[in-house]
Amino acid sequence: MIAAPATAQQLELPPITADPPAQAAPACRNIPHSPENCVRVLACIGTAGRYFDGQARGWDQGTVTGTTSDGVTCTGTWRSDGLMGSGTSRMKCRDGVTIEVLYYTQDNRTGTVIGRGRDSAGRPIRVWTGTNVLAYLTPEGRPSAELPCGDAPIPIS
Repeated sequence: MIAAPATAQQLELPPITADPPAQAAPACRNIPHSPENCVRVLACIGTAGRYFDGQARGWDQGTVTGTTSDGVTCTGTWRSDGLMGSGTSRMKCRDGVTIEVLYYTQDNRTGTVIGRGRDSAGRPIRVWTGTNVLAYLTPEGRPSAELPCGDAPIPIS
């Protein structure tokens, strides 16, 4: 005897939603002086453990895209045209929050940048980017990178 196929309820499948599944970000490679340059961007949003993980693309100016730890996508632009290696970035997130950051270039060749800013909800933003961002965020004597976004560090790889 052949058993009847299981229904979605019997398999406990998640409901179908209007949002498509998140797409993987394209490969990110540091290519100095190229508009195809790409480095990882990590940021703390506020002090309650929320963070952003994304990519900055371009050279001297470009786009920044990514997702917050609670699944909100954000997109924007960045520009390095300030004094002494400074620049700005502005993003808008799908939940309506906007983010503005002032950053300082630490190492142009590796795309290493450290920045600070605020979002439209008044939360402080701290940003780190670059080819070596995970090594930079790995505390001495610890096995992996940690984002300092709240009371307890958040492991990130």
